[in-house]
Amino acid sequence: MSKSLVTIVVVVVAVLAFVAGIGMGNLIYAPKPTTSPFLVVGTNIPFPPFEDYNYTNGVYVGFDINFSKMIAYAAHRTLVINNFQDFNLLLSTVGKGGVDMAASAITESGLTGQNRSKIMSFSAPYYDANQGILVTSGSTFHCAVSTNCTAADFTSLSHIGVQSGTTSESWADANLPAAKIVTYTGVDTELLALKAGSIDAVIIDNGPAGAIAAGSNGALKVAGTIITGEEYGFAVALGDPQGLLPIINKVISDAKANGTYQQMLTYWFG
Repeated sequence: MSKSLVTIVVVVVAVLAFVAGIGMGNLIYAPKPTTSPFLVVGTNIPFPPFEDYNYTNGVYVGFDINFSKMIAYAAHRTLVINNFQDFNLLLSTVGKGGVDMAASAITESGLTGQNRSKIMSFSAPYYDANQGILVTSGSTFHCAVSTNCTAADFTSLSHIGVQSGTTSESWADANLPAAKIVTYTGVDTELLALKAGSIDAVIIDNGPAGAIAAGSNGALKVAGTIITGEEYGFAVALGDPQGLLPIINKVISDAKANGTYQQMLTYWFG
């Protein structure tokens, strides 16, 4: 299994005018002079608008990245972001303490009875999600009810792409014939396959589905939503040996209470 060695060190400074160019004032957590360790956060890109990489500026960006900066700031640590090319490897690594935290649109439970909380520990939920269906702009595929697609809607499709280790894969495994499912390690490769016509559709979380379609210059569109009722959380090693969850949960709670969370939603989701 491959793991990218791309590492970006983000120095969290004393007076931090919010994150990623969002002018929302200074954070409420006052840092202390310290030589405390890095906060190593694992992620898996591309998965916009939650996590992505700006090749022009050479920095990681996204909703989860903004939260990671706030969490590092609250913990008085220096943020280090490690990108994993394999989502499964990210999950197993954080569970064993190989990174301090995973921020990668992770749901606590899979959709086929999995329970990731048995191998890692989770923060309070910070985002509600469902699954979206990405197709090319010329596709005639549609769901009988676009706001609640079901397995029956996929009858006309021959090949459907999903990312390995995700709840997209879990839903497909539980609801679609195995012959229709094509599994990819990364989102980038399945999107290339979709654009090339190797697959007919991609099942992916609805937030990224919308962001990817919006950034595709008209090449892709969202054909519908599969209601799955998922919740994202930030993951740490099983049992939270570093005691990070109280800090993470306070950041989430404060961001929702002081308006920062809504401003982030507006910035990343429009």
